[in-house]
Amino acid sequence: MVIGSILHGAYGDYYEQAVCLKHFRLTHPHVRLKLFAASPHRLAELQVLDFGWADCFELWTEIDKHEINSFFQFQVRDPELHAEVLSKLSPEVLGKLDLQNNRLPWIYLRSILPLLSEYQLGLSDIGQRRLPDMMQASGIGPHVFNGPTIGFLWRYRSAGGAIKPVLQSDAARLVAKYSRVFQRLIDAYRCHVLICGMKSPRTPENMHRIDAKYPEYGLDLPIESSTHLKGLSWALELEILSRCTVCVVNPSGFSEALWIKRNASVLLVDPAPHYLAKALWHRMPLFNLQQPKSLLSAVASRSEQATFNAIKTEFDRMLLPAANCAFETLQNPTP
Repeated sequence: MVIGSILHGAYGDYYEQAVCLKHFRLTHPHVRLKLFAASPHRLAELQVLDFGWADCFELWTEIDKHEINSFFQFQVRDPELHAEVLSKLSPEVLGKLDLQNNRLPWIYLRSILPLLSEYQLGLSDIGQRRLPDMMQASGIGPHVFNGPTIGFLWRYRSAGGAIKPVLQSDAARLVAKYSRVFQRLIDAYRCHVLICGMKSPRTPENMHRIDAKYPEYGLDLPIESSTHLKGLSWALELEILSRCTVCVVNPSGFSEALWIKRNASVLLVDPAPHYLAKALWHRMPLFNLQQPKSLLSAVASRSEQATFNAIKTEFDRMLLPAANCAFETLQNPTP
């Protein structure tokens, strides 16, 4: 049995669909799985991820060259997918898609989260080779991860997007708030803050990668204690932030992928009310928003002090095992 699937949407959509499809493939060993990308830019960018679990990962224009019995397709009713891909497929190929079943990735994700390590998306050989060079190009020193780190993902909603910015806090106030909160944490923990999604001018090279979502302003933090990533690679910046001691995020496809990769160890702050409403209505299994404690924390994060307290609590939780290990070493030195 040969199954096909077309990855489409934003980078976060590609990631969530790929996670589901990897789980499907590895739990159905008799099935061959052929993947295709709706966008050539997304396909090129995601070569840093390991898709070796699939028989191929090619542009959708190559579908006619493959023998495929049927498709395991996510969000088949997506208008963009129809306009850019489905409307251009041959009747024979189109007949292999179930156009009535609008399969949603978060419904599949409900049954497999938290994700076992074998179903996580790792880096390809290309990604592993590129990661050190990209870290250097981003100004991340070799010793940054020797101490405590905070990974922060900024995303500010604008009008016209899938998430309405109604009642969203003012961007300038949020920048000032996060700058003060992270400065307090730097003073308390001597940590380094890695900031993704800010201070990245749009260029012809990165325009399809950052999708005009990255503002040219950033946080007001000391340069020796912070690094603004440069938007050089969606997937590799995801990998970098996943290695931080604590991750703090505004809601986005990137932050959802980060939550999946870190198996829930991500703090959601200042979500737009519309995002929360959609997440609760669809029972999306992300950020544990179905749990009252997590939902209350996300809502309370509008308060600067609540944001600081939540990050500090997570920092203490993450650093406690290391502190206990160091204490035991002092108590029981090796002969």
